[in-house]
Amino acid sequence: MLWLLLCSLLIAAGTAEITEEDMAFYTRVFEEVDPDFILDNERILTSYLKCFYSEIECNAHAEVVKKSIPDVLATVCGRCSDKQKGIFKYSLNKFVPAHPKDWERILSIYDPTGEAWPKVKAFMES
Repeated sequence: MLWLLLCSLLIAAGTAEITEEDMAFYTRVFEEVDPDFILDNERILTSYLKCFYSEIECNAHAEVVKKSIPDVLATVCGRCSDKQKGIFKYSLNKFVPAHPKDWERILSIYDPTGEAWPKVKAFMES
């Protein structure tokens, strides 16, 4: 969720091979959580961000999102369902303008070469 992203923010499987059980889990994690619940609650959002920055222990949902961030950025949510892509795009378009410094920090950790950001930005604007 961010990330993932963001959500958190978030939002696709972190592995190339996904079992049906994994798909059901990821659907629950990334499709059945209201991104506004995280993005609109400063306390919850801060705990997710601190998790993503490895400053605190993550809750179960934030941990899954954190592990998914590199793949979601690198593939621009390429393994996401259409619904997950919509959630990812919505989350980014809400989070990035509101929290530019946090977004820069996330990119510095999960996209240190800067390769993913232009593609993610194009996705956000599409």
